[in-house]
Amino acid sequence: MNVGRHERAAAPRGLTATVMAQPLPRVTAALAVLCVGWFVLNVGSPSGSPFVAWALSALCCALAAFACARVARLSGLAAPTRRFWRHFAVALSVILLALGSNAYDAVAGPLAPTQRVSGLTTALYLTAVAVFLWALLRLPVTRRSREAWLTLGLDTGVVVLAAGLFAWYFVLRGSSELAFTTGSDLTAVAIITLGGIDILAAVKLALTGTGPMDRGVMWILGLAVLMGAGCGALMPLLRTSPHITTTHLSIPVIAFLVAVAAEWQRHAPARGTARRAARRRPFSLLPYAAIAATDVLLLVSTWNASQEIRLVVTGSIALTALVVVRQITAFYDNANLLARLDASMLDLSRHEQRFRSLVQNSSDVITVTAMDGTYTYISPSFESVLGRPAEHYIGRTLREFTHPEDLPVLQDMRDRLARDPGLTITCQARMRHADGNWRWLEVVATNRVDDPSVQGIVGNTRDITETKRAQDQLAHQATHDALTRLANRTLFTARASEALAEAGTGSVALALVDLDDFKAINDRLGHAVGDALLTVVADRLRRCARPGDTVARLGGDEFAVLLRGVSPQETCRVAGEILATLRTPINALGYDMLVQASIGLVDGGAGMDASELLRRADVAMYAAKEQGKSRSVRYSPDMDDRAAEHARMGADLQRALAGGELFLLYQPVVTLPHGDLSSVEALIRWRHPERGLVSPAEFIPVAEHNGMIVRLGDWVLREACRQMAEWKRDYGDAAPSRVGVNVSARQLREPAFAQTVADVLAETGLRPSDLLVEITETAVFDDGPAVETVAAIQALGVAIALDDFGTGHSSLGLLRTCPVDILKVDKLFVDEVTGTAEQAAIATSLAQIARALGLGAVAEGVETPAQAMRLYQMGYRLAQGYHFSRPLSAEDLGGLLAAGGRGPDAVEPPALAS
Repeated sequence: MNVGRHERAAAPRGLTATVMAQPLPRVTAALAVLCVGWFVLNVGSPSGSPFVAWALSALCCALAAFACARVARLSGLAAPTRRFWRHFAVALSVILLALGSNAYDAVAGPLAPTQRVSGLTTALYLTAVAVFLWALLRLPVTRRSREAWLTLGLDTGVVVLAAGLFAWYFVLRGSSELAFTTGSDLTAVAIITLGGIDILAAVKLALTGTGPMDRGVMWILGLAVLMGAGCGALMPLLRTSPHITTTHLSIPVIAFLVAVAAEWQRHAPARGTARRAARRRPFSLLPYAAIAATDVLLLVSTWNASQEIRLVVTGSIALTALVVVRQITAFYDNANLLARLDASMLDLSRHEQRFRSLVQNSSDVITVTAMDGTYTYISPSFESVLGRPAEHYIGRTLREFTHPEDLPVLQDMRDRLARDPGLTITCQARMRHADGNWRWLEVVATNRVDDPSVQGIVGNTRDITETKRAQDQLAHQATHDALTRLANRTLFTARASEALAEAGTGSVALALVDLDDFKAINDRLGHAVGDALLTVVADRLRRCARPGDTVARLGGDEFAVLLRGVSPQETCRVAGEILATLRTPINALGYDMLVQASIGLVDGGAGMDASELLRRADVAMYAAKEQGKSRSVRYSPDMDDRAAEHARMGADLQRALAGGELFLLYQPVVTLPHGDLSSVEALIRWRHPERGLVSPAEFIPVAEHNGMIVRLGDWVLREACRQMAEWKRDYGDAAPSRVGVNVSARQLREPAFAQTVADVLAETGLRPSDLLVEITETAVFDDGPAVETVAAIQALGVAIALDDFGTGHSSLGLLRTCPVDILKVDKLFVDEVTGTAEQAAIATSLAQIARALGLGAVAEGVETPAQAMRLYQMGYRLAQGYHFSRPLSAEDLGGLLAAGGRGPDAVEPPALAS
């Protein structure tokens, strides 16, 4: 606060220095000083030509007129200000003429030297004063009330009356002398009039304010008026010095002050148009100063009176002073009270403006409604919500614009609010937009009927249409599959639970659909094709379902169809329709393919929940896959027995792997036609402590299902390599050239499987060329990570055999993309080699393909000499099967090696046999 005061004080000082640095005020000041000096030197007796004083005074007046005219031409000033300075320049020009006439009267007139002025001179002076007064009176003043004008009139009367007393006491009492000095009573009256006008001008400046004029300028001009009046009061004192006049003193001083005021006005705009107005005193001190001066005059005039009169006068003056002080104190108290009131009103206005701005610019809508729902107030932002101005809804009810389904919600809200004043309730409803659409609005309503300033229900309303839409989308995403737009597992479980709770036994059924071999298709052709395929399958399942049924994607390639109000026969019909529609070729991103599915069917039973329903359907679906896929199987309780048996077998298999119940048999691979041992294939067997020997056909699927196949495969690999290394040490060149180990697709998907093979070879000391890894076509059909793993194994020096070739996803392209060294032809084709030429054609073609690609070919499942002979004739040089040898234990195979490695059933070539 002090800093602001210092800044305001520093500004005038800086402007004063700027003004006084200008040439025009400096020259005028110098001339005024010369005039004052000449006047002082000539008081009493002449000491120079009076022409000097008149010339200097005229020059000062001319410079002041020029300064005023220059300011009047400034375009940056307000029009009233420029007009004021223009009139002032005219007044000074008239004074310049009056000076010429006055100089003639005083120096060259018939009565020279004299202080008497002619009628012309007096008229010119009066004209100049009239122009000045006109300029002053035309300045606009602050608009005032009738009471304010009355106060101004009273203050003016006090000042003028006091000034009149002083004028009478000091001047008019010697009016005869004044007339003698001026030369006529008319001139004396004119001089007195001039003095009165000066007093009125000073009062006007002091009481009415500055209007558009700079406040500093008006203070300087007021000082000039007072200086002129003061100099004029000295005229009776110069009666004995006719060669000088107070004009020599007043005109230069007034001209200097006018020049300073003009220069001040000229530089005042540089301080900025946003200059803060100076704080005004709440009342004028001038009337009280006039009263104080009159009291002093009264005291002086009665000083020589009797003691009683002086006592009365002194007491009266003291009482007057106390009353004045009391009133001034009251003024200040009132001013402080008004200031606080103004501050409070300003603060209230700011709060009101802030609240109004918040209400008008907020996206939320503020409404006031009567208890019957009629709008009595709506904030302007309602137009941005419903598309119509707020005035459109005033006097109308909510019912007219609310969605019919939401009217009960609003009615319930009004009923609750009516019962409990002050209660706040939040509800959501739809209201019609100007474009005809429905918009969701959230209303937070509070009962303010008892509040006299409100008398209604205040509602804070906001548009939540986009929020509702987003919530609906999120809810849909949370309960639906993003790819197929079908219900997901969450929604399916909820609907299944609902259906089971509502329906009777046998009226709810579930068809669990799992695509056969989808992973191979997905990995082979890419996920984009797989996704497109799933989308088509989902559309076909929708068409198979009935109205009211629920089709869901539970995950991956697994779908579910929840059927309500169906019989077992109807369930089978739907399953058959699903299988039939899936047999139609599907085009997915340009790929035509046939898709098959295994379906598990289950009927809902008493006390069954959704999870049990899904479990039973899953059991039935796996039974369908075990039975050959592409079929539907209905759940039966004995399937749980099989599932339980699989679970027990899985647990036993865990124990068997750790307890040494597993062992390997080795089936020889022999050369044709002589039957010499070439290599062996390691085959896993399980000797269960209770069940005896368990077929791999029983426990391998269990291991595939529960994930044990990886550990099982690693054990087979390690044991086979250890045994092969032992044979190499014991029998040297007589040992088998290779040991074949079957590797599952699950093992090939393990990122570190190639490293596992390398580690096993290093641990057992077996050369990579002594190991043959046998894989299936399905395992590498995807041409993805599995093929990369096979390539990494082959890079170690390990041979790769493609087992059961021709029965899986056979493709000649597979032989190009997958690194293969040997083709093992499946027993299915070997069985037909002794049949017709057409039946044997596949086996013949496979042998030719192998030779063309430089691959070895092994015929599997050879069981008769005729088959062996025919295979030899087709070009096969390696074979295995029961005709040559059943799988042997490591000890039995060692005995065979000791006997020379010759199989029991050799085949001599026909040419040699003859």
